[in-house]
Amino acid sequence: MKSFLLTLLLTSALIPKLQCQEKSRDIDRQIFVETDEYLKRMIDSLDIVGLNYAILIDNEVVHQKTFGLASAQLQVPMTLEHSFPVASISKMFSSIALHELLNIRKRDVNERVGAFLPNRTDLPDSWKNLTLKQLLSHTSGIPDQIDYQIYLAPESEQYVIESMKDKPFSSKPGTESKYNATGFLLIRIIIEELAQQNFESYMHEHFFDKFELNSAKYGGFKKVIPNRVTCYQNVGGELEMFPLNYSSPMYAGAGLNITINDLVKWFQAIQNEQILTKEQLDNIWTPVKLNNGKDAYFGLGWEAYKLPDNYRMTGHGGAGISSFRHFWNEETNKNLTVILLTNGAYNWLIRPNQINAEIANIILGE
Repeated sequence: MKSFLLTLLLTSALIPKLQCQEKSRDIDRQIFVETDEYLKRMIDSLDIVGLNYAILIDNEVVHQKTFGLASAQLQVPMTLEHSFPVASISKMFSSIALHELLNIRKRDVNERVGAFLPNRTDLPDSWKNLTLKQLLSHTSGIPDQIDYQIYLAPESEQYVIESMKDKPFSSKPGTESKYNATGFLLIRIIIEELAQQNFESYMHEHFFDKFELNSAKYGGFKKVIPNRVTCYQNVGGELEMFPLNYSSPMYAGAGLNITINDLVKWFQAIQNEQILTKEQLDNIWTPVKLNNGKDAYFGLGWEAYKLPDNYRMTGHGGAGISSFRHFWNEETNKNLTVILLTNGAYNWLIRPNQINAEIANIILGE
């Protein structure tokens, strides 16, 4: 919680006076020397193993860079062609896929789970009464499997449902914004019901193949993923491999592996309205209101915040080691995207979301 609040304070402190409104050929390249130098300092002070980062202004790639190692034990240099397990950044893909399906089927996020899964007798009525909006925004209060040590590689969806169906809600629906894995298990089930297709095959056919995201593949650390980085964490003062383990029931919430270039390509397609309209995106990227009228920490599957001077931010973090952040101004329509993918560090005294926010500060201007 302390880390989250610090991140929110840093991002909310942005004084948004966009200095780089010109097209990429006109931008003063010195600003990217500054962001590179800042990242080098962070790499040295935090002992970040390796990272790739990209900056987009008005949906154009204006800078990208690679640092460090893809594999510490093999001393393999990081390249832009390396694939990363992006963990919860996967939720952004699932949200976009779900909304496209809702459009096709003429359905709505305010409908209840039971309306989408009327024949599922294994789901408790309390779950069926939740809306898609509550699941996507982490405001459902549904018992979270993580709280009961059922992590993101369960043997089956049925195992999760049977283990969790009698557990109490953590809060009354709509009253609290609390990150929740069980909700995205249900999101995957509903996507499959709407698509009448397996989640993974649907995502490949309708998004990865369509937009030529050749590196995009689902799978935990045990699955062989071509050119994937090795991830690391600090355990007892020693750098160890970070086993980001996911199984197919949880792929809507985590489990995607992708290169930074393919991640950029996907987001450019989104901003170019090749999947959803700007009005639909704005709804997804707007913080959901809690029952007390306050903003939740999420929109619909994306983190979402309102910042000073008509700026807003959306995106998602990934396993505490990567960060995707998109900033835009509601008056000028100018926007900035910063994508930071790492494979871990010895000491995250400053978190990736905070590093991302500082890169935005450098570009947007103090």
